[in-house]
Amino acid sequence: MTLHRSSFKKVWGAPIALAVLTCAGLLSALLGAETWHWVSWLCLAIPLATGLGYWLRPRKRA
Repeated sequence: MTLHRSSFKKVWGAPIALAVLTCAGLLSALLGAETWHWVSWLCLAIPLATGLGYWLRPRKRA
């Protein structure tokens, strides 16, 4: 079984992007002030909104 790059990106692309956004948001909140706090809010709101969107999405019945 071989794993192609396109399937790796398709499966892990979004979780890696959300993890990078979360780390950037936490670091900007800890290390910055003023404008960096707004960057922090934005970076942390995107993963939160994504998770809530999938959690609240209607489920398909089998």
